[in-house]
This record gives sequence, structure tokens and C-alpha cells, in this order.
Amino acid sequence: MRNVWIAAPAWMFALGGCSVLFPEDSRSGKEPLADCSARVLSTFVRVDRNALIEGTQRVVPTFTFDVTKLDLEDLQELSADSTGQSDGAALRRSTNETSTAVTRFMEEPVDEDGALFLGSDPALYRVRGTPVTLRNAVAMGCERQREGMRLIDVSWRPAASQTNTETGS
Repeated sequence: MRNVWIAAPAWMFALGGCSVLFPEDSRSGKEPLADCSARVLSTFVRVDRNALIEGTQRVVPTFTFDVTKLDLEDLQELSADSTGQSDGAALRRSTNETSTAVTRFMEEPVDEDGALFLGSDPALYRVRGTPVTLRNAVAMGCERQREGMRLIDVSWRPAASQTNTETGS
């Protein structure tokens, strides 16, 4: 009977160790909007985070998503614009370092059609959004998420026209 007590805790420990040894990838599955917003805001320094929470100026946001967990069909859909007449851009530069390629990709301008960086990990998708008040930029990016993709960065520039203001949602 004593051996059973020793074996049972070891077996239970082994099951608990599975999640430690093989943790679930946080990029898989669907992420609730509130969780997305909280996660993205936590990545910004306090000054930028406060601007994103309270900002009333209109900006044009650029969203960067980690799309490593998307399947090929979803990636193809991301790269095609809504009219179906042209495809978004794909970065095809050679480099020995993934970090260098990602840095170059993040410096590239993008439009509403978006651009893909197809590395093994990460694979990234950047796309320019429509003008919005700064405080709504993160929410707009989180709403664009699909299952298997995660918003990892929001950058912005001032919108051309300040005449039309948005009250927020």
C-alpha cells in the first residue's frame, strides 16, 4: 500500500509537468477583445499607454499582427484587398538573421492592403487602418484579430484632417 501512495503523487506531478514542459501557445485560438486590449496596452511605456487610453486626436494606426498560427487559406485572404483586384505586399529580402529581416519589415510603409512577412516564427502581417481617435486605435486592432493571430503592436501618425472628431465607443 505504501508504494501506491508514492506512485500516485509522482503520476499526478507528471501530468502537471506537461503544461510546464509543453505550454500551450498563447497565439492559438480566439482571444476575447478585453484580453487583447489589456495585453497590447501592457506592452507600451506609461506615456504611450496613457495616450492610447485618453487620446482624442485623430490618427491613422498601423497594426502589426503575429500570424504564425494562421493556416495558408487565412494568410492568402489577409494578403488580398477587399476588391480582389490586387494583393497586398510580401517582403522577399534575403538575410541570414530573422531579427534583421523583421526589423526591415517593420520599417516598410504599409497601406490598407497590408503586407506579410513569412518567416517560420514569427510570421507577421502589418496593415494600415482607417482614421480613428487615438483612444480607439487598440480596440480597432483587436477587432481585426482572427482566430490564430495576435495583435502585437500599434503605431500611429496624425490623420490628415482634424475636422471630423470621433467620440469613442
